[in-house]
This record gives sequence, C-alpha cells and structure tokens, in this order.
Amino acid sequence: MEPNLFAMPGASDEYLVAREKLMQAELELRAEVERVAELRRALPVGPSVPDYVFFEGDKRVRLYDLFAEGKPYLIVFHFMYWQDDHEFCPMCSMWVDAWDGIAHHVEQRANVVAATLAPPDVVQAWAKHRGWRRIRVLADADAAFARDTGAEDEKGDPQSTVLVFEKTAEGVRHLYTSHPETPPEGLNRGLDQLCPTWHIFDLLPSGRGDWNAGNGYVESPAS
Repeated sequence: MEPNLFAMPGASDEYLVAREKLMQAELELRAEVERVAELRRALPVGPSVPDYVFFEGDKRVRLYDLFAEGKPYLIVFHFMYWQDDHEFCPMCSMWVDAWDGIAHHVEQRANVVAATLAPPDVVQAWAKHRGWRRIRVLADADAAFARDTGAEDEKGDPQSTVLVFEKTAEGVRHLYTSHPETPPEGLNRGLDQLCPTWHIFDLLPSGRGDWNAGNGYVESPAS
C-alpha cells in the first residue's frame, strides 16, 4: 500500500476522506487564484502619472527614478500613518515586514518600495525600529501622491494601498491599485494574499480568529 503524502501513519478513514475533500477544494482555490491573476494581467494600461516626489532619508527622489535599468515595473505599498497621533498602522507595518523579507527576490523582476505620508525622519526611525533593510522606504514629499492614489481620503484619513506602475516610452503609467476591504467584523483582510501571516493562521484549527497585528510586541533589532 503506497503511503499517503497528506496523512500521517494511523490516520482514520474519516480523516482520509475529509483530507481528500479538502484537497479538491484547495485545487479549485488555486485555479481561481490563477484565473483572477490572468484578469489582473489583462487590464488595459492606465493613464500617465505625474513624476511624484519622495524623500529617501534626506535625499529627494522622483517616481521616475525608482525604476532600475531593465525593470519597467514598480510595486508600491503605501502604508498608513496618522499625522495627529504620530502612529503607524500595525497591520500595514506587518505587511511591510513581509515585503522586506522578500524584496531581494521581487527585485529580480520588478522594483519594489514602501512609502507613507509621514515626516522623513519619522519614517526612517520606524524602518530602523522594525528592522527593514531590504526594501526601499520612502516618505511622500507632499500629499499629492496619497490623494491621487486613494491612499488618503478626502478627510485626510490614510488608507493602506498597493499600486503597480509601468515605465514606458511615453512616461510612467498606472496599472493597478488595491485597498483592503473592511468586513462587518472590522478586520482588514482585503490584501491578505500579500501577507503570509494570515495563510499560516489558516493552517491552524483555531484559524484567524479575531487576531490583529500590534506594534507593542515588535522589538527593535537594536534593542
């Protein structure tokens, strides 16, 4: 009898039947994810965008400068900062934690940065506290980029945002924007495909539960 690759020795018949049913559902989910990805790739090219200005530390950089030679695509995660409270979003920061861990892989094919509408020195201090060292971390020079992309609403409230741009002979053009959804229970999960934390929790019998990321348990690498 050949071993079952998805069950430990001694698994009950009930487990084996349930695991087979789950496997079929997982295959269907994978196919659906690939179908949605095809729809995303098939989007028409969007409009040209201005050459927005950012700060990388004390250095001014422009949107057009974020494209390395031979890499026409730029992925931006715009994370939330509340100006009045001087506070970064713990959920967004968790996402950037994950992006920082894989930035050197992503950069084999595309440019990737994290940006926010916060003072440059505050942004860099937060990046140091979180231990971000692979991903480029930028501060918006003004509110134009955040407002144009929906990363800040008409009330001035921030909204976490993922954006994709393409550099063409005609300039930089917009390809894709996504924001997290807020279900009735108030948990932001609309961008969770881009963060492994949720998918690891989904492996547990307890699932995701009502857990949300926090800033309090994250210790600075320098501490």
